[in-house]
Amino acid sequence: MDLEEACSDVAMPQGALDPDGAAGEVVPNIARIRHLWLGGDRHRPDDGEMARRIELCGPHIPYLVREQRALVRRQVRFLAERGITQFLDLGSGLPDQGYVHHTAREVNPESGVAYVDIDGSIASDAAALLEGSANARFVVADCRDVAGVLDHPDVRAVLDPTEPFAVLMTELLLHIPDSENPEGFVASWVEAMPSGSYLAMSHFGEDDQVLEGFQIFESLKFGRFPRVNLRSRERVAEFFTGLELVEPGVVPAPLWRPEPNTETVRNPAEVRMYAGVGRKG
Repeated sequence: MDLEEACSDVAMPQGALDPDGAAGEVVPNIARIRHLWLGGDRHRPDDGEMARRIELCGPHIPYLVREQRALVRRQVRFLAERGITQFLDLGSGLPDQGYVHHTAREVNPESGVAYVDIDGSIASDAAALLEGSANARFVVADCRDVAGVLDHPDVRAVLDPTEPFAVLMTELLLHIPDSENPEGFVASWVEAMPSGSYLAMSHFGEDDQVLEGFQIFESLKFGRFPRVNLRSRERVAEFFTGLELVEPGVVPAPLWRPEPNTETVRNPAEVRMYAGVGRKG
């Protein structure tokens, strides 16, 4: 099979049902594909085949997913060490082993975590992954509905929105085009956060290789008219307007507080995935 065939002759992975397919048809799922790349086992043969084909089209994508996961663990550990015990992960995907609730509880076993995703088709897998995990919930909701998320009973079971909490936006803004006012979206969450809360973010930057890979990746997910919103480092920094940026500011992900004695890419400054954490004063 050549590259063109591998990239084109595939079903459309997404988070629910194929809108162009037969009623009830299940298609490969992006959250489960990411889960596979992270070493998880909650995926299906179709997900594995799709993952292989995506790797042919964008061989750097699995690395970026793993680098992103390592980044989130560093961000969560940093926040937990500063006394944050409540975490809200927006657009979370599957709560894999070693993710937010595991990392936060390494610092404080009483930490509460709410994972929020609009994709209801992964809810049963998420519930299975969280089985036996106290103070962790998976909620199917639209993260654009700030009040709806914060008032959801499962969120309230693990998070008190009147006390400081951390909001995680891991590549969430990749899926929000400028026409839908991503600045306003971020600002609505910042407004809802009490003083002492944090916003942690990562965002793919403008890069020809990333763009080529994600054009394939996203076109398979969203259909004929993909909307991949890569943004510059300066633009990502603007999302933290009104917040106190934590050092080292908005930087390539491998350079955001790397752990000692850990291997990184040869040229970390050239990685076009930016990360930052901001505190609401």
